[in-house]
Amino acid sequence: MKNLTLIAIITAILSANAAYAAPTLNSYPTAAATLYLDFDGHDVNSSMWNYGTPFSCLPAIMTDLQITETFNRVAEDFRPFNINVTTDLAKFLAAPISQRIRIVVTPTSAWYAGVAGIAYVTSFTWGDDTPAFVFSDRLGNNAKKVAEAVSHESGHTLGLYHQSSYTTTCTLNSAYHTGIGAGETSWGPIMGNVASRNATQWSFGPTPNGCSYLQDNLSVITTTNGFGYRPDDFADLYTNASPVTISNNVFNKSGVIATTTDKDYFRFDLSQKGMLRLNVTPFSVGAGNNGANLDVKITLQDAKGTEIRVYDITDSLNARIDTTLSAGTYYVIIDGTGNVNAGNDYGSLGAYTIDGEYKAIATNTIASGTTNTTTLMVTGIQVKNGNKINWNSNNLKGTAAISVMVAIEEGDFKEIARPALNANSYVHQVVAPAAYTYMLKFIEKDGSVQFSNSVTIENKNNGAGIFKVIKQAQQPVIVTAAEAYEYQVVDNFGHVILAGKAAAGNKTIDVRNQPGGIYNLRLMNATEQRTEKFMNR
Repeated sequence: MKNLTLIAIITAILSANAAYAAPTLNSYPTAAATLYLDFDGHDVNSSMWNYGTPFSCLPAIMTDLQITETFNRVAEDFRPFNINVTTDLAKFLAAPISQRIRIVVTPTSAWYAGVAGIAYVTSFTWGDDTPAFVFSDRLGNNAKKVAEAVSHESGHTLGLYHQSSYTTTCTLNSAYHTGIGAGETSWGPIMGNVASRNATQWSFGPTPNGCSYLQDNLSVITTTNGFGYRPDDFADLYTNASPVTISNNVFNKSGVIATTTDKDYFRFDLSQKGMLRLNVTPFSVGAGNNGANLDVKITLQDAKGTEIRVYDITDSLNARIDTTLSAGTYYVIIDGTGNVNAGNDYGSLGAYTIDGEYKAIATNTIASGTTNTTTLMVTGIQVKNGNKINWNSNNLKGTAAISVMVAIEEGDFKEIARPALNANSYVHQVVAPAAYTYMLKFIEKDGSVQFSNSVTIENKNNGAGIFKVIKQAQQPVIVTAAEAYEYQVVDNFGHVILAGKAAAGNKTIDVRNQPGGIYNLRLMNATEQRTEKFMNR
């Protein structure tokens, strides 16, 4: 009877393994190196596992949608590399045996207690098909948690050890780094324990061996496993920039930032003055850039390659341009960037899409022979009552009316006021935290219209708070605070380069004598702490 029961159990397991097939998915099918996510169940016959005793793993108890989300998250983690993430057994079997690994995702976990996954370090190159395991039952079959475990265990097979966190005095906080921050820009290292963070990346950081034992994830992955980075898809110089075709006023592109030094250059040839709206969105699996690895930065250059402006949203992984440009050639550069949680752009890698529109604007010359937009430049500042827009009201001989326009976040521009022709400022009373983009529309006496440049003021404190911060290109940062506070300016290497105390009111913090780059501004008092990232050029 016992033998009959055992035969029945084995038959049921084998039947289950044969009956289920996960969706067939490939991230980079031309690559030889292969990472196989096995959701279908697997008969394990390896001297390295279960004391060499063969055993069978059941298929993952996950829906096709959960499996697809898991695959997409893992594929994005490995997007920079010349490796195919796949659910296709045929692809795995066709790959070189010393350049492949099987990650078995299964609820069969009783044979190895106390962990969510297990792998042998460097087993990717062993050449004997020793698999690694992720126990989906211990992760609640949650796609996010399963994906983080798959990438983590895959990292071990590629030669990586755990990433740890330490205090400033080198005291171990956690052998498994648990990440930093909350929300969209929360960050954590893949080789830590970071299922609660959104942007999880390969990192350069300490291991449990000590705070001075730094592990360079990207170098280990690309130099010890028989594969490197995927080929660069777009040129890194403006002289070889990829031209963007605008058809029916719209355009789109897609690409991959594959290395820390990779920059993708695109050329826009504008035949006449117009409004350019451009969004760069990292690959994700849901709203709020859920599961994205790439934190996007955009640089806009003129025809000579001179920087016009950098676009980098502090509390979002995407970036956007919304501005008016004269006729000419422009370059848009896509790059990965760091944020206050990540600290640097080391692991800010992955896929992105560009989409946008360009609408030409008829340019009319007023009686003096000067167009309004050549003399009227809009600037902005946060004030006690909201956002103040300033402009020069000279040379408006042909203008019948001025319209103040605003776009909130990525919305369309809407008129909010028509100030007098002799006015040179307007205060928009802000009632909700958001990024507000302003420009002026000049309505000429002949009925035609012209537009000024645009200026964006970010007021995104996720609550009332005591601080308001405005950052503009090539200008000091201006802080408006309702209470006294302390501040620090920290460079991208973690060095405090400026610190002090400030009373309530307006404070100008100027670091233009410092080297160019990304800086973090820390604002602190008894009731609130806040960190803002800004670019010094």
